[in-house]
Amino acid sequence: MRNLAALVVASLALALATGCAPEVRSPRPNVLLVIVDTLRADQLGVYGSGVGASPSIDAFAEGAVVFERAIASSASTVPSHASIMTSKHVREAAVGFATGEGRLESGDTLAAAFQAAGYATAAFVGNYVLTGTWGFAKGFDHYDAELSRFELNRRAPERLAEETTERALAWLAAHGRGGKPIFLWVHYQDPHGPYHPPEAHRGKVVYPPRPGEQPLPLLRQQTGLRGIPSHQVVPGLELPSAYRSAYADEVLYADHSIGELLAAFEAASGDGGSVVLLTSDHGESFGEGERWFVHGFATTPQLAHVPMILRAPGLAPGRSDEFASHVDVMPTLLALAGIDPGPEVRGLPLGVFLREGLPLPDRYVYCDIGKEVAAYRADGFLRATGLGGYQDTGKARWQRFAWTPGEDWRPLAARAQPDPELRDYVRSGVPFRPVDLDDDTRETLRALGYAVDPVGEPAEVQPGE
Repeated sequence: MRNLAALVVASLALALATGCAPEVRSPRPNVLLVIVDTLRADQLGVYGSGVGASPSIDAFAEGAVVFERAIASSASTVPSHASIMTSKHVREAAVGFATGEGRLESGDTLAAAFQAAGYATAAFVGNYVLTGTWGFAKGFDHYDAELSRFELNRRAPERLAEETTERALAWLAAHGRGGKPIFLWVHYQDPHGPYHPPEAHRGKVVYPPRPGEQPLPLLRQQTGLRGIPSHQVVPGLELPSAYRSAYADEVLYADHSIGELLAAFEAASGDGGSVVLLTSDHGESFGEGERWFVHGFATTPQLAHVPMILRAPGLAPGRSDEFASHVDVMPTLLALAGIDPGPEVRGLPLGVFLREGLPLPDRYVYCDIGKEVAAYRADGFLRATGLGGYQDTGKARWQRFAWTPGEDWRPLAARAQPDPELRDYVRSGVPFRPVDLDDDTRETLRALGYAVDPVGEPAEVQPGE
């Protein structure tokens, strides 16, 4: 992994030395980062969905670069966001592998870099585990994590897309054409479960029942193993297709707000233009591995494959089939704004390579949940399960898979040999730093299924079995 880091720095240095660095307009561009919680890439029209749940995102993608194989750094919210905001791998970010374990301690964040470069910085988040407790407010002049409602079924505060957008637009109206360029991060909680959008937005998207489809049992636990997890139960819904339809309704609801945000952001951009990147923290399981409507338990494509769509001055619209990662977000946005990402980033400044048609360095792209890691590359991915957190105990199971976005992933053989590069990555981490939580926070996390002992281990069931 250290060799790869050196290769990344060398590649950027070469690009700068040979005149491949982007010419940054003066004044600098406004920058918007949109993160949509729990959004599978394949639920968007631009990634092949035909149900019409994402008209605004699809329209935005027409003028942008669509990364067809973007991989989340983790399958859980906090570690994925830590990688986005620091360009560090999950094992290096000190937040732990699961939401609720640790706190983001690094001050070298994306927002801090923009702030140091003279940007006005603001964030609007809708998820409880992104509130100030977990350290994500570093570098933001304004951090709005005021959550106004409780989700269905659990004692979990959240904020819906409409209110998040209203607050972001109010801040944008006050700062969008001020003396400073702006960096704005907007996080949408929708379509995170339970799939229960406002009443006016229900029943807009319909997945018809499959032949012979049967209702799933309702579980008392949140595991989602062969049934509907307790926190996802929506009155009146029984069939898997009904829950998928409700999920798509959530996507459509969020998409409308995202469209409003994108339009307002573009209107607020001055001579410097605008840079916009949209992605998700992780996906959601729709029955793969016999898990229904949950995340966090595996590193396989239904949880790891996320949208990543980038628009910036000088970037020709199109599609890229090279692997992108959450760790690329920070260096990409900083470089497009003319800010040096520094030597410590693990990701790549994608815009530098895109503008000059340069291929990305050959590399593994990791999705990591501690007890397992998947390393994605052009030939598919290598999955190591049964890991001992920060160590390879020698008892891990290694297996290679073929995967093409839009198609099922399948094992290439029952077992594979350990990979030295992935093994080095597993051993590279730093222990997480436990966060001091009060009783109310612990109770809320427990309701969310975090910071408690898991109920059972993820089943080693492959698709189709």
